[in-house]
Amino acid sequence: MRKILLLFLIAIACAAGCQKTEYSQSYGNTVSPDADDQLGGTGIESADIRTVAIKMATSILDTPEIMNADGMPRIALLPVKNNTRFVISKDIFTQKIRIELNRNAQGKVRFLARDRMEDILQERDDKREGLTSANKIVSVMGADFFLTGELTGLAKASGGNRSDYILMSFQLIDTETSDIIWEDAYEIKRVGVTGTVYQ
Repeated sequence: MRKILLLFLIAIACAAGCQKTEYSQSYGNTVSPDADDQLGGTGIESADIRTVAIKMATSILDTPEIMNADGMPRIALLPVKNNTRFVISKDIFTQKIRIELNRNAQGKVRFLARDRMEDILQERDDKREGLTSANKIVSVMGADFFLTGELTGLAKASGGNRSDYILMSFQLIDTETSDIIWEDAYEIKRVGVTGTVYQ
């Protein structure tokens, strides 16, 4: 009986040890978003997105129409066009630029939450009907500028090797005149072997 109990406890310990190993292997290593993940590939990396956002936010703040504006210009985001071979969440660029501007603009610009318009209009209607409280009622603000961008790529392949050039350009467009009041770009070229999947 003692032998059976001992074997039973050893089996439980082994099962627990196996489960622990399997559990710990299900998590990857946490690295800085700017670190090379060692997976290869010739597409856009997280470090590129972060670099682009900081560069574009700084450049926008230096634009005379923003720097010398009377009042606070309001910006709405338009979707980024992706003309590369890579599948990428395109709006990650404008989202990160918006975050950088909101963090560092010190009241120079405001962004409009156009992607939440249905909820905003519902809340405004509820306030006007007295269903929720409001100290003051204002109209939904119009945008002074649209922030948008385009990703354009040029790809080459030979055998198992691949080369990708990607131009990431962004524009601030005046909503009254359609003038492009600001534009800047970031570009990369990477060479590697095929096989890395971007999602």
